[in-house]
Amino acid sequence: MSPAPTAESSAAGAPPFQAVFSTTSIVVLVTLLLGSTTINYIDRQVLSVLAPTLRDEFKMNNAQYAAILNAFLITYAFSYALAGWVMDRLGVGRGLTLAISWWSIAGMLTSLARGPLSMGFFRGLLAIGEGGGWPSFAKAVSLWVPPNARALAMGVCNSGSSLGSLIAPPLVVFVTLYFGWRGAFLVTGTLGFVWLLAFQIFRYLHPQMRTTDRGQSSADPAAKRVGWRSLMGYRQTWAVFFCRFFADPLWYFYVFWIPEFLTRERGLDLAGIGKVAWIPFVVSDIANFASGYVTLRLQRAGWSVDRTRKALMLLATLLAPVGILAVFAKSLFWTIGLICVAIFFWIFWSVTVHTLPGDYFPPHAVASVYGVGGTGSTVGSVISTWAVGQILDLTHSYTPVFVGIGLLMPVAFLVGTRLMGRVQPIRLDG
Repeated sequence: MSPAPTAESSAAGAPPFQAVFSTTSIVVLVTLLLGSTTINYIDRQVLSVLAPTLRDEFKMNNAQYAAILNAFLITYAFSYALAGWVMDRLGVGRGLTLAISWWSIAGMLTSLARGPLSMGFFRGLLAIGEGGGWPSFAKAVSLWVPPNARALAMGVCNSGSSLGSLIAPPLVVFVTLYFGWRGAFLVTGTLGFVWLLAFQIFRYLHPQMRTTDRGQSSADPAAKRVGWRSLMGYRQTWAVFFCRFFADPLWYFYVFWIPEFLTRERGLDLAGIGKVAWIPFVVSDIANFASGYVTLRLQRAGWSVDRTRKALMLLATLLAPVGILAVFAKSLFWTIGLICVAIFFWIFWSVTVHTLPGDYFPPHAVASVYGVGGTGSTVGSVISTWAVGQILDLTHSYTPVFVGIGLLMPVAFLVGTRLMGRVQPIRLDG
């Protein structure tokens, strides 16, 4: 990657400040942001890995487990949008420091849970901080990464969801076997503080970060006054919202329910989950890099941003529903394999949609728009998570769940592309 260009080249109306990071510093920053999203997902994934253990200890049914998941997701829906607003005002440095400190403490406090009610409370507390993870890296990428490498950087940072989900099963199982499930929450919660030390060192070595990490300059005082009401008047904001509202429940289903599915339907115990539950997330990690690389190659071949984004979204729409077949597979090999195919192509969709706020809006508004999209993601996932719990308790079958989740992708494509228009920078009215 070459040094970051002026923000002027990234979106219409962006304030014109110079590149502040060298190529090496950009690589280090992206690596740090990858670390933050990885820890974010490790902390949220602990619950799903421990779901069979906690359900047995607290004697929870599917609806109660879904309620705990929704305690996280409902809070996350509000905190995501709020976090975007905070990031645009505090900047990446201070905003992300606050967010990761909060969620790390909340993760450790979960070890004090005594039942479904307290578990749900602590998961909601976790969600308040975790809402800051994704808007912060989206804003950082829009500020400091060259436009033609932006999708690749987004893919790298976004792969933290996969990497965290990959690391969590064996790590949580190992710690739980030796120190119990409460120890698992304590150990994973400490990871954020290790990351914070490295991040603060980076900030100390790059003092110029503090003058540019809100995405605005003194030459553009109007940039400070972009609010949610103004942003909600743009159909591009709603495109990001609905692209995530309809499609992201597929990801959350695989993250939250696959350990349960493998236990109830394929007969795996905790050790068995630890051996195979990480495999789809290796595939998703590969997909994050692959999608960014494909985007980079297409744009270097002369494809427009508009054509590239929509082509990859269509590819994901056609192939991600293959995951429906996993519920009909007779062997564990084909079950995991088909889930891997679904996740691989859903990641192409995810990385593409995550770049849209930076494609459309200037840097000082990116985190806010990204937060709105995250709220759409979480609201859709709250509804789907509740529905999954209800359907499983009523039918005792995962078949309608897999079918319904898989068919959300075509809906997301039809609604999203209808609202998107041409993918190109827009100028904010005020």
